[in-house]
Amino acid sequence: MTRHLWPLALLALLLPAGCDDTRKQDCDKLLTAMKPLDQGIPTADTVDSVMRQVGAIKFQYQPLSIYGDNYRGTLTVLFNTLRLKASGQAPDGTDDIIKQKLKEARTDKDDVQRLCLQ
Repeated sequence: MTRHLWPLALLALLLPAGCDDTRKQDCDKLLTAMKPLDQGIPTADTVDSVMRQVGAIKFQYQPLSIYGDNYRGTLTVLFNTLRLKASGQAPDGTDDIIKQKLKEARTDKDDVQRLCLQ
């Protein structure tokens, strides 16, 4: 009977390692894509590029998929606001929205980093 149980024990030991590798790979991809928004106020083109990169990631680790979707939602508003500002027809308060969305995007990155360190 113990002869038949050792493959299950081995599988139990290997599964967490596989999940950790998958999570690490997804974390690396997402954090690399987020990096261009770390400093200053980006251009709409930079935000668009980051949105595309994040959207192209095929997440295996489901929680990161949710973070990625939420992050892209924040970036969509930021992108549209930056485009509006660049048009020269931006209403009052546009700069405040840009600052708020950048802060949210950077907080999202901090949250992803915390999740990836667990």
